[in-house]
Amino acid sequence: MNQSKRKPRLSREAWLQQALDTLAEDPEHLRIDELAERLGVSKGSFYWHFENRSEFIHAMAEYWRNELTTDVVRAISQIHGSAEDRLYTLMRQIVKNKLGRYDLAVRSWSRHEPIILPVIREVDGMRLNALKGLFTEMGFDAAEARMRTRLFVVFHSFDESLSVQLSRKEAQKQLDARHAFFTRR
Repeated sequence: MNQSKRKPRLSREAWLQQALDTLAEDPEHLRIDELAERLGVSKGSFYWHFENRSEFIHAMAEYWRNELTTDVVRAISQIHGSAEDRLYTLMRQIVKNKLGRYDLAVRSWSRHEPIILPVIREVDGMRLNALKGLFTEMGFDAAEARMRTRLFVVFHSFDESLSVQLSRKEAQKQLDARHAFFTRR
């Protein structure tokens, strides 16, 4: 094959992102052959990046943790500004990138793939600690910070599963209202 016509090699991350997207859309299609078809590659590409299905499942869970929690928590912690501002930025990022759509899918998937449960527990711990820190910094006492943290996580993990489509203006109004709800004393 001519070098100029050869497709660039598909990355491991491309496989993992497609797998997460597929899991969120329809977990019944989370199969190697269907992922390869969606990516426009052969199944051999899968085995170039992953030794077996078990390694793939673990890599998927780690990718979810790293991309949708570790990196997000790190980015929010590096923002200069008040805790309220950092929380608003986090909320905006969750909504804009529809990050919550993966949470319900991954948690449901863990019933069939219990090897990912430790990663889910780790993600929950990271999220709860980061958010509790923000609410504590806002001046809420320990009990109030814990309650707001749990409400925030539950809401943002499951809100995306609602099939309500909002206009951009209405979505912004709701984001502002939720921010006021979570930060108001």
